[in-house]
Amino acid sequence: MTYEQALEYIHARPRLPSKDSLDRIHRLLILVGSPQKSLNFVHVTGTNGKGSASTMLAKALTLDGRRTGLFISPYILDFRERIQIDGEMIPKEELTSLLEEIMPHLDHLDSVGRPVSEFELDTVLAFLWFKKMRCSVVVLEVGIGGRYDATNIIPKPLLSVIMGIGLDHQNQLGETVAEIAANKAGIIKGNPTVTYPFQPPEALAELMERCADTGSTLIQPSPKAVIVREESLSGTDFSYGGREYHLNLLGRYQVYNAMTVIEGARILNIREDALYEALATVTFPVRLEPVKTDPPLLLDGAHNCHGMRALTDSISRLWMGKVTAVVGMLADKDMADALRELALFTDHVIAVPVDYPLRAADPETIYALSAPHCRKVDICHDFKEGIRMALKDGNLVVVCGSLYLASDVRRWIVEENGLTQ
Repeated sequence: MTYEQALEYIHARPRLPSKDSLDRIHRLLILVGSPQKSLNFVHVTGTNGKGSASTMLAKALTLDGRRTGLFISPYILDFRERIQIDGEMIPKEELTSLLEEIMPHLDHLDSVGRPVSEFELDTVLAFLWFKKMRCSVVVLEVGIGGRYDATNIIPKPLLSVIMGIGLDHQNQLGETVAEIAANKAGIIKGNPTVTYPFQPPEALAELMERCADTGSTLIQPSPKAVIVREESLSGTDFSYGGREYHLNLLGRYQVYNAMTVIEGARILNIREDALYEALATVTFPVRLEPVKTDPPLLLDGAHNCHGMRALTDSISRLWMGKVTAVVGMLADKDMADALRELALFTDHVIAVPVDYPLRAADPETIYALSAPHCRKVDICHDFKEGIRMALKDGNLVVVCGSLYLASDVRRWIVEENGLTQ
């Protein structure tokens, strides 16, 4: 089997209901030797910020001298981004070899009517790789939710991290913030837990109740303990708890993510110098990522109202001029609220399609939802055409609305050198 054939096999796995995910992954893990039982985990969930927080924590653990696995979802440019050790993606040949080893078990489960989904398979492949490479700790990002997510098959983690909670995936997690929070709180299992400094009251209540029920300690960073000293397109200088930090990632919300990471790092006994270096050097694709400077062009994965609010707040602190947004979204997102938040802030919205045929919203719908809130809205049926139109404005350009769109633009600009300077 070639690597390309392996990817084709993985992507061909079915999309299955998340409510049965733990049962399905449990069956496969038993067949492959339950590698998760040999690993120590930091488990991370939340509506927004979990990818950034996972990456910060993993880098800090690596700089602290620990062999650290990182499992994130979704990937941006390369499938292997999902499975990393100390910042290095799993080699293609190793991924292929692991898949070949477990394919007989997958075929057996298929034959008895117990198939596993792609995400469940990805999770098992990650566990096997992390065990084989003797990782001392694994930072594990939840796929969707928490309680019924495939990653929640793990034993009690060293630390649970609950990032910002808002409305997303309501059809799977619940209609209200409280219901979504209760689902995400399912990763708390009697272990120390750190949560984002700003949670909706109803979400925080659910986290506190879960901690009380499981005997877990809940730590929430104090916003009063942070002082943001300088914000620019080259990063943020801030102090927290009397210590000074430089954060390479852009955006005020990343400061709040970093505060959560700092509290988690202290629970994990990560050295302060390792933590400082991790925050100062960490990179994370399409999270307010600058990829062009004249005019500036930022890529961001904000795709719901919570994320759009964080995005617009951050840009307002980094840029005093006009803003053009190139936006594409998936139809199963809360488009109306998210687009209102974005359109009210920007001077020009350009609606483009997302290359995800089964779920993508058409640009006409994005136009209709944006037009009441922004004086200038256009439609382009190709994102490259949309980017070219946006750059002619001479404004700061932000691409947002979908990680799939942001990653396609990034690939075009960075890998194919379409617009690099």
